[in-house]
Amino acid sequence: MTDFGLPGIVRDEVEPEMDNAKSRLIFALVQGALSEDSFIAQFGVNPRTTPDIVRIELEQAFSERSAESVECALVLGFRFGLSRKWAPLLCRLMEEDWHHSHEDIAEALQDIRVPSTVDCLYRSALRKHDYLAYNDSEALAGKCIWALHDIGTSEAVEKLLSQSASALIRERALERLSALATRRPGDPEPAYRRARDAGVRSD
Repeated sequence: MTDFGLPGIVRDEVEPEMDNAKSRLIFALVQGALSEDSFIAQFGVNPRTTPDIVRIELEQAFSERSAESVECALVLGFRFGLSRKWAPLLCRLMEEDWHHSHEDIAEALQDIRVPSTVDCLYRSALRKHDYLAYNDSEALAGKCIWALHDIGTSEAVEKLLSQSASALIRERALERLSALATRRPGDPEPAYRRARDAGVRSD
């Protein structure tokens, strides 16, 4: 058994394999077929009080190159809370091409708004994926642009203005920059951002 630094918790208690039964549990939860209490009882760990379980599941999914496990772990993160500490891991997953969760990862990076993810998001906005060929990866590019907009640092703005981006990406980026320009220092955070922040952890 491996101790993960969680008080009183070892691998056997927090890292059950992301098998078909677990996947079915997760999707039953998000589809409303299973209550949260029932899910936690059957899952064996409460991700709300033991958030590190989501990081562990993401790391295991990365190690096993399991596309389904990435999807399921992200579902848990969105449902029970994302952590800014996962930014490096999320970026590593964003760079891989063996899964189909790039748009979800872009949304997670938008939620956590960590400045160190700017380069990762910019590269992802420019990248094409075969499985997204139906819209030329435009939806993914758009989500990366929104994430850069929400990070809003000078580096993020510089990337949004980059001339190496396609005309479509530059057009969308300019729209986001216009939105940034209209905000004044004392303006309240947009409602959608406050809602997202409520689900982001610092642990």
